[in-house]
Parts: sequence; structure tokens; C-alpha cells
Amino acid sequence: MGPATRRRHARLPRAALVVAALLLSTVNAQVSVPTFGTRGDVDQAALAAFMAAFRSAVGAATGLEVKSGERITPGIAGSLDPELAVLIAEVDASRYAVSGEVARVAESGGTEYAVNLIVVDSQVGRATDLISAPFDPAAPAVAAADLAAVVAEFTTAVLELPQGDAGLFVSSEPGDAQVFVDGVAIGHTGQLDVAMLAPGRYQVELRKEGFLPEVRMVELRPSDTSFLHVILTAISGGSVQVTSYPAGRVAIDGEPAGRTPATVPALPGIHTVTVERDGFLPETVHANVRNYRVTRVEVTLTPAAPLVVFWDEQREVLVYVDGRLQPGGHAQGIAPGLREFQLVRGGETRRYLRAVPDSGVYRLDLATGELVPLAPPR
Repeated sequence: MGPATRRRHARLPRAALVVAALLLSTVNAQVSVPTFGTRGDVDQAALAAFMAAFRSAVGAATGLEVKSGERITPGIAGSLDPELAVLIAEVDASRYAVSGEVARVAESGGTEYAVNLIVVDSQVGRATDLISAPFDPAAPAVAAADLAAVVAEFTTAVLELPQGDAGLFVSSEPGDAQVFVDGVAIGHTGQLDVAMLAPGRYQVELRKEGFLPEVRMVELRPSDTSFLHVILTAISGGSVQVTSYPAGRVAIDGEPAGRTPATVPALPGIHTVTVERDGFLPETVHANVRNYRVTRVEVTLTPAAPLVVFWDEQREVLVYVDGRLQPGGHAQGIAPGLREFQLVRGGETRRYLRAVPDSGVYRLDLATGELVPLAPPR
């Protein structure tokens, strides 16, 4: 199992002003870790085992008191929204908070999960980007330790800027953009004085809700003041995150958008989301997309016949049923009884005789030739 994917730290749009020389102290701080939300067919025992291991690992890695967020609803706990994560901290009277989800990322019959989370510092309005790690239910402590290390890195970060005789003045169009110098928030354009820093090279980032973040590198010289003016570019839109059971092809407003799970950028408004898979009826739902938000759509496909046998399409594998090549991802017109499934991969051919029941939905495992009943989603 690989380590957690670590991303840079970000700032919340409503972050408070942080002076340049601020040193963060974690003395008497607390971190709220509510039970994560779930996505897909997640075993509740596996979720409980991970949460117990993760809370223990966070406490050991950070030295902070870990609160379980008992008053936090699953929807907020699994939102992965920095502003809602700050709400978790406020409700739980903690400085830090974690919002996360445990997601099923395998087809039916698999056991593979992923954990996605963000961490926020409600005191100064800091947040991580999305952090992800694979999760083996048989070894929850491994993923818990990887993710706890990232939480500890975030909570122990020291934010400071060296002071000196080199001046920096930042302005923007439009104004009121939050300014970060080497990751430290120093205020908003239109309200800033000249920042006096040590000579050297700095990264300046401007953020404003509704606009693309802009990054500039500046070289500050001794006894001189540099002026930086940035014109921000407006953005508009959000995204639709589509999952289905089983996986299928996605179209947004009639335009193909890959296979589930898929996250598709979309303009604000009502969009038509269609999920299709051979052997199942197409499912169409409507998604209300908002600016800068992820709208989640979960679809359970309905079999098109009382008896359906399907498989995960792979280009390198040809599937024959009773000697007939099946061009799609399901056995067309299959009848109950003893059937021969022939799987051809390269120059290798494997044959399996399988008793097909009178009705039901079954996934043909291309590795073993087994017919696996499709269990209903939880």
C-alpha cells in the first residue's frame, strides 16, 4: 500500500489576517476527527476499524487531544469542503478539524477502498488540499498512520517571514484579494501597507473567490520597495462527480464524459446526467451545479432483463458465450442452463462451463471465469 498523497497547504477564502511574523503554537490545541462519510458500498465494520486506528494515530503523531465529533452529521463530516470543515472545528470547540470520506473504488466483489480527507486550522483559516490514500480493510493501521503523518505535518507547521529593509507592496484588480508570501497570509489588497522583508526571492500568491489564483515570483532588493500589481481572471463553474453501481458510461447534457467514477467540469445550472451500461437500462438524473462546488450524483442501474450476465470490458480480452463473440460488456440474449464461456487474451484461450440460473444479475470475473451475483448497494 502506498503512502498518502500529500498536497500543498491552501488558505480559506474567509481566512483571518495573519501577520508576517506569526508563530503558531499547538499548546492546548485540539483536533476534531468525526466519523467520515462514505461513498459506494463501504462495510461499516471496516469504517469503524479505520476511524479507531486513525484517531489513535493522529493523537500519537500530533500530540493533540483528539475529539470524535459526536455532534457532527455524516453529510458535514464527509463534505470535503473547507468551510464546512471549519464548522466542524467550531461545533467541536477545536482548533483543527478533519473532513473525510471512505470510498469504495472497486467493482462488486472487490475489497479496495480509498480515504480522502482535508485538514483545516480554524484559528488562522488554513486548509490542505485534498489528501488521498488507499485503504486495505485488513490493515487499517497502515492507511491511518500515513494519513496521520500528513495531519501532523500540517498542525506543526510554523508560519513566519524574515523581516528586513526590502519593501513589497501588492495590489490587484479587482481588489480585496488575499495575499500570501511564501505561503504566509499577510492581508488583502486595498488594505495592505508595505511589507518589510529580508532581501531575497519570494513567491507571491493572490486568491479571491470567483477568480483564478495567481502566482508571481519577486526579487526584493535591500533598501528598495517593489510594487506588484496583478489583474485577476474571473472563473465560473463547478463540477459533477458521478458514481454508479455497476460502473457505466457517463454523458453530461448528451456529451460523452468517460466512465464512472468520473468528475466532470460544468457551468452553473441544471445539467442532465445519463449513465449507461450494456445489459442495463439507461439512467438519467439532473444535477444542480453551483460555482466552485462539487455536485455528487450516485446512480444504481436497473437490469434490462430478468437474467443479465455482464463483465468489465477489457480491450485485450474477447468473450465468447457458446461459441458466439459478445461485442459489448454483457451476454446478449443468454438463456438459463449450462453455458460455455470462452475468454481469449492474446494467444491464450480459457474455457469455463457455468450453470446460469433462471434469473438474476451476475458479473463474469474475467480472471477466474466465475459468475458473481451482483449484490445490491448499501
